[in-house]
Amino acid sequence: MLNTTQLTIRIAAVQGAFGQMLATYATQISPRSLEAFLGHDPRSRFWKKLDPELEQIYSQLQRTTTPERLRAIQSYIRKRFTKQAIVLGAFPAISIAVKRHLKFEPFTTSGNDLAGAGTLHLDMSKSNGRIVLDGLARVSGIIELVELANHESLTAAEQQALNELLDEFSLPLVIFAPREEGKTLDLREMKQLFADFNFKQTSISPSMAIAWDSSDIYIEAANRLGTAGTIKAHGGMESGRASLGSKSTALVVQQNLLRFVRGAAEGDRFTEAKTNVDKDDSLRRLTENDLAAFVQRVERFLGGMAAAMGSVRFTDTKNGVHLSGPGWGALGVVFHDLDATLGITDSEAVGRKLGEIDWRRSGPLWREIMRERDVRGKPTLTFVGGGYESRQAIRRLAHEHLGTWERLQEVLRDADGEEVASVSQAA
Repeated sequence: MLNTTQLTIRIAAVQGAFGQMLATYATQISPRSLEAFLGHDPRSRFWKKLDPELEQIYSQLQRTTTPERLRAIQSYIRKRFTKQAIVLGAFPAISIAVKRHLKFEPFTTSGNDLAGAGTLHLDMSKSNGRIVLDGLARVSGIIELVELANHESLTAAEQQALNELLDEFSLPLVIFAPREEGKTLDLREMKQLFADFNFKQTSISPSMAIAWDSSDIYIEAANRLGTAGTIKAHGGMESGRASLGSKSTALVVQQNLLRFVRGAAEGDRFTEAKTNVDKDDSLRRLTENDLAAFVQRVERFLGGMAAAMGSVRFTDTKNGVHLSGPGWGALGVVFHDLDATLGITDSEAVGRKLGEIDWRRSGPLWREIMRERDVRGKPTLTFVGGGYESRQAIRRLAHEHLGTWERLQEVLRDADGEEVASVSQAA
């Protein structure tokens, strides 16, 4: 038998298994080594350039990664993995399926402290396909960053900063391979693993995700408003729920207060955005440097409104238009209209003026946007339109009360042609 050199790489890893069919190997890899480890570029825009078998596997197993998702991952790395990061960050392990059985040599030790640890010999030939089962968006975003680190579009200083960032982290990696020598993972088995990893998990609710996220600047602003000052004095903020329960004594759920903050900071178009990456970093008003001052201005706005309304009317969560989901959203956008668009700086006086409104659902101002319907056997006033339409209607009616509506329309038209729908259109 002819002895030849086998093209393999040796990797320190910890061995595990799932039953008799699948072996696992956990290790770490540098961002720069990721593409070479795979032996191909897995980004979805390059799938058609792959070998037919690989293209078939990716197109059948994976979803394409949108440009927005790629930007979000790159932004996350740049904000959370640097030495200056305010909040820690991490990625879950990337899962890679390897077609053929892998040789593993346990470390020789007399004790049990290194049990399962050893050297993995990975066959790097093209025939031993390596497929991203879970974490393709992360892999794609990281490969983009590696390419960008030496791109001529960056200055020398920017290239150096990005290369230093890439040296600041490694990626946890779990390799899945046939446990039995001579066996291979076929397409059917890879599809099964992909389905198990991606479709048999249960996502946490949006309200729970908001409650646990300490990195989002808008959530931080909402938390500061909700745990102090006017809101705390009138019942506080409830976290982890989508709506106030019948026995709740809180003034607002965190989810609605966050919608208010996003509207107050960035305007109407950002109120319903699903994630912060929907707002380009260069277009953001709210930054870490502005956070304290922003919260103070909003607090004066809410404080003025509460003072004018009185505690009973201000805390009427069952009947107050201002404390509904559309109401919180509209108040945030109105604050942004006044503060950012029209440059009105006396937020407390504006809040007091808004507090003069009869915010009860039966109030005359809301006649066009409310209707009575039967809810659990009781006649109840509800909004005629959906969330967006109701928010726009409340926004306009609040501005008309303040006498700022026409001026706002002029400024918005001059800026970008935007115009807010009329109450009849919104309703």
